[in-house]
Amino acid sequence: MILTDPHMRSRVLTSAYFLMIFVEITAALIDYQPLIFAAHVALPILLLGLYFTEFKIKSNLMLTLLILQIISNVYFFFAMTNLYIYTLVSFILLRVLSLILVYKNTPERNYLHILTGTFPFMLIFFYLASVTSDVSDIEFDILIFQNILISILGGLSVVNYLKNDNRTHSLLLISTLLYIGLRFIVFIEHYFLNEQANLVYKPFEIILSSLATFSFYKFVLTANESNHANS
Repeated sequence: MILTDPHMRSRVLTSAYFLMIFVEITAALIDYQPLIFAAHVALPILLLGLYFTEFKIKSNLMLTLLILQIISNVYFFFAMTNLYIYTLVSFILLRVLSLILVYKNTPERNYLHILTGTFPFMLIFFYLASVTSDVSDIEFDILIFQNILISILGGLSVVNYLKNDNRTHSLLLISTLLYIGLRFIVFIEHYFLNEQANLVYKPFEIILSSLATFSFYKFVLTANESNHANS
C-alpha cells in the first residue's frame, strides 16, 4: 500500500493536519460543537502519527507532550466546573514540557542573555495581568505562573535565534511568536470581550494554536535529527 512508504505517509498526515484546521474553523463559524470536538482532538492525534512516522530517534518528552495535548483537548470539552482554571493548568503542564525540550536543545546556555530576552515578554504579560478584574486568587496565581513560563520560552527562543539563525531555531521562534499571539487573544477574549465578540476571534485562535503546535513539533524533529547527525 502507498502508506507503507514513510515519506508518503508523512505527506498524507501533514495534509490531513492542515485539512483538519480548515474543518475546525468551519465548524467554529457555524458553531457545530461535535465537529469542533472531533477536529480539535484529531489535530494532536495526527501529530502523534507524524511522530511515529518521522522520528528516527524517539523523544519520550515529545511523546509525553503529544499525549498530554490529546488528553487536554478531550478534557477541554468535558470539564463541567471552572473550566478556565483547568485549561490554565493544562497549559502550564504543556509549557513546562515545552521549556524542557527547548532547554535540552539550547547549545549555549547563557543565563544573563536568557534573562534579558525574557524581560520584555515578562513586562508585557505582567502589565496585562495587573489590569484584569474579577479574577479569583487561585486563577491570578496560575495566570502569573503561566505568564512566567511563556516569557521564559520567548526569551529562550529569541536568544537561540539571534545566536544561531538556522532552520531549527527559526521554527522555534515562529512557534513561540504564534503561542504568544494566541496568549494575547485568549487573554483579551476571556477578560475583556463579550460572548458575541468571542465568535470573531475563535478562527484566529484555531489558526494560531494549530500552527504554533505544528511549528514546535517541527522544531523538535529538526533538533532531534541534528543531534542524531552530530552524535
